[in-house]
Amino acid sequence: MNFELILVSLATCILSVNADFHEECRQSLRDGRLRIETVAETLASREIDRLVSLMSNSKDQIKGYNAEKLNYSPKLQDLIKIRDDQPPCPQPNATMFTTPTTPAAPTTTADPTTVADDTTTAGATDSSTSGASDAPSSTPPPPPKISDKKKRFSPSKVYVTKTKDMDPFSWYMKTLHYYMKRESEVCNNQITDLNSITEDQLFGYFSTLATAHPGPFCSLCHRFAEEIHSKVLKPNSLLITDDEYHISHLLYNHFPKPKAICTAIAPGCDDDYAARVLNLTESVVCLECTACMSITNVLQHKIFLQPAMLDQTYYWLRGNLFHNLCAELCLAFQGLDIPLFPHGFTYDGCQNVMKKKFYQLIDVATVITRPERFCSLELQWCELNEQPNALHCLRELCQEYFKDTPQTRWLCSQIPDRPEQADAFLNIRQTKVKKEKKDYHMEFEKRNLHDEL
Repeated sequence: MNFELILVSLATCILSVNADFHEECRQSLRDGRLRIETVAETLASREIDRLVSLMSNSKDQIKGYNAEKLNYSPKLQDLIKIRDDQPPCPQPNATMFTTPTTPAAPTTTADPTTVADDTTTAGATDSSTSGASDAPSSTPPPPPKISDKKKRFSPSKVYVTKTKDMDPFSWYMKTLHYYMKRESEVCNNQITDLNSITEDQLFGYFSTLATAHPGPFCSLCHRFAEEIHSKVLKPNSLLITDDEYHISHLLYNHFPKPKAICTAIAPGCDDDYAARVLNLTESVVCLECTACMSITNVLQHKIFLQPAMLDQTYYWLRGNLFHNLCAELCLAFQGLDIPLFPHGFTYDGCQNVMKKKFYQLIDVATVITRPERFCSLELQWCELNEQPNALHCLRELCQEYFKDTPQTRWLCSQIPDRPEQADAFLNIRQTKVKKEKKDYHMEFEKRNLHDEL
């Protein structure tokens, strides 16, 4: 009788624990969905306003240059100058951040289902440009179809509206939201070991981290993106001519700022962003080398050293960002006599300049972001010849962040609290490099990011 009572009590406890896990997991997904829906619109609105302001200010600067103080690049001026039988300027794509120009007549009729699903405040038109027509398809794979159309999540498109799901921001937000909606698939089976994890649980878990528990990601992402911006995306006015500097400055500033990039990847960072970025905890310091080496290796081997991927990226930009920039500038300045473009400004010439700038930028980024050089010498996030390993930081992550995430609580419960015992349990005692804050951490913590951001 006593044995049966013990079994009943044990079964009751297990059911209670499972019920708590299921409900907590589901609530975490619901909170994450609400955050995505809020942050997506805020981010889109913020970025669109920035891009509209950038283009407007750039046009004013171009008009305001004094010819006596300018020096020119003969190659650039030859590329963009007006030639005989110069074709008229094309219209920009109907994106949400296009500044006012001559109204463009729509050239195609959108499919009714596409309009219903993807209409934005600016509409959607197709452009008959030399850049968009010969480009190979580089549309990201769409997220899995959502059957519940009444509750379809349709985030605003920031960069393109002419092709369904072609906008990277909108596509990523839809994908995150999709996995956060799969409550049954993500939460029904409690994770007990690595072999029990399903694909839905894996993507649901990472979506949960991104939206509800971003932890060390916010600080690591912001500081890494800041370094990329300062070392790759800032043209040096002392080394290039005025006309080339202005074109480069306008192009590079269309790349999202660190805050926009990191909040888009992990919407959970948006809540008190500056405080999260400045929070250099033990796990943040521990993860620096692993994070830096991982992302630079991905950039090098998946993008920068892959000619086919670079060409695909270039053609996507040519049909969207480059097309819009060149069409806007062409419409504004082709018929004007202005000091910065004394021989005129043409769309095709501008596209040639953009192509040259793109591949130059890739060459620079390839050299600068070599993992050992960038992570050890530039950022000092890694010791020389350090072998990064995320397991080295698992105890710190569990103590600071993972314990709050239902899906990883089972894992953290297995790891001893004491550092020596945890290292022995994870079998990293011989390889782990002890990390402590350095001078650059102290300097970063002194910054008033609340004012900067």
